[in-house]
Amino acid sequence: MRRAVTTGDVEDETSARVHRHARSVVWVETTAGRWAVADICDFRQFVLNGTSGLLWRSFDGHSTDDAIVERVLDTYPDHPESARGDCRALIDELLRLRLLEPTLPHPDHEQAADAGMEL
Repeated sequence: MRRAVTTGDVEDETSARVHRHARSVVWVETTAGRWAVADICDFRQFVLNGTSGLLWRSFDGHSTDDAIVERVLDTYPDHPESARGDCRALIDELLRLRLLEPTLPHPDHEQAADAGMEL
């Protein structure tokens, strides 16, 4: 069982979240920097472009959501004040759509030990 380390501070908990593309999702970069994303379980299809496409391709299963948002915002130095919140809202929407799934940024040593493995 994976356990989240929490400090009781909601901002700290959301900033430490790490996600990866869901295993049932495939994607391809199309022309003009657009990303075609499809869930092969239920055949839902989406197109992400601009900032949303850049955000999408940044989920690597290791970087925290906040680190990804900061890298994306660094690409657009004149971004509006609302951009950070907009990026977080998009992450939440991608989770709701089951296009992203939570993961641990580092191997879970306790879980491995429980399975008789050594990391």
